[in-house]
Amino acid sequence: MNQLHKPLTLRELAINDEKAFLSGLEDWKYEELSWYTFSWKPGMSHAEHLADLENFKDKSKVPKHFVAATMLYAFVDGQIVGRLNIRHELNENLLFRGGHIGYAVSPLHRNKGYATEIFRQGIGFCQKLGFKKLLVTCADQNIHSWKVIEKFGAVLENKILDEEKNEYVRRYWVDITNLV
Repeated sequence: MNQLHKPLTLRELAINDEKAFLSGLEDWKYEELSWYTFSWKPGMSHAEHLADLENFKDKSKVPKHFVAATMLYAFVDGQIVGRLNIRHELNENLLFRGGHIGYAVSPLHRNKGYATEIFRQGIGFCQKLGFKKLLVTCADQNIHSWKVIEKFGAVLENKILDEEKNEYVRRYWVDITNLV
């Protein structure tokens, strides 16, 4: 495992993070936008984005096919290197693929230990929300991701075929009661 050379802080976006968020967006220009953000859209103001993120934490304010969720961003020296999305509950889709948390590290910042640190700090956040166990999923061919997940004692429940994407998905459960 690569060791972090600089401290990473996992937190929600704040009003003064607009420049960092937009700069981080550039790191994802060749990737699917959902790896960085689920709610930001081109032309959206930072204040609108923050309000949208706040609304997503409230079950009564999310669309029916979504669940309440908290988006956290990983900062190193004021720069966003990744993100973690915590779903407060599971629906049928998330039970199949997605789980309680989804994390991503910018292509420019991979293989530096950030994914492990994002996952570790995310567990602490989930504990504060009252979670005892987390469902975490990843594509079977995403070896880097499942190695991170397994570092935290995750137990592989099964591998299932996602027919829509024509790939197998690993489904793990992580007991977080005594972690971090």
